[in-house]
Amino acid sequence: GGGCSMVQQHPRYVMAKKNMPVHFICYSREPDSMQWYKTVEGSEDLYELDHNTSRYSIERKDSSINFTIFRISYKDNGVYVCDSKNLTAEKRRPHLCGTELSVMGHSNIQQIRNRNTLKDAIIIIQSILLVIFISVPVLILLDKVSGGGESKESPEEDHTYEGLEVEQMATYEDITPFRDVKAKWTVGEHPGEE
Repeated sequence: GGGCSMVQQHPRYVMAKKNMPVHFICYSREPDSMQWYKTVEGSEDLYELDHNTSRYSIERKDSSINFTIFRISYKDNGVYVCDSKNLTAEKRRPHLCGTELSVMGHSNIQQIRNRNTLKDAIIIIQSILLVIFISVPVLILLDKVSGGGESKESPEEDHTYEGLEVEQMATYEDITPFRDVKAKWTVGEHPGEE
């Protein structure tokens, strides 16, 4: 329904780097009555491409019209259509069987800012995760080394009797450092008794 049977374009989609040449071919039974047009997405403008310029060339052969852009730039993005010469006079739109050209390697200022903002956000998130994944195991290890997570009122507190029964703690506190062992034995206490 779009009138594509009268022409065949090759290729249908081109993605190329900026400053590279691109080449489109339009096969038609009547190449002399055909010409190239360019449309841009989101615009109703239709640009006629019928004469050679310093940027592109059009070459007619027996059964084809070749269109070459020597060095593409961002402004060359669009759909290139080979259709009849009288489109603009008849105020018709070209058929929908064109060739779309996407130019890579060109970014506008807003795209660059968006990419930089995204990179900054990723770096911050990575830094936070790195701190978490390093500090959590270190804190767990320090907690195990310091006694297993029990809350202590004073970290400076001396724990000489830790692990002893209450009765044993009282006995050890009663022992004097220079006690005469012989004196106790004479009273009847045996060193093995508590």
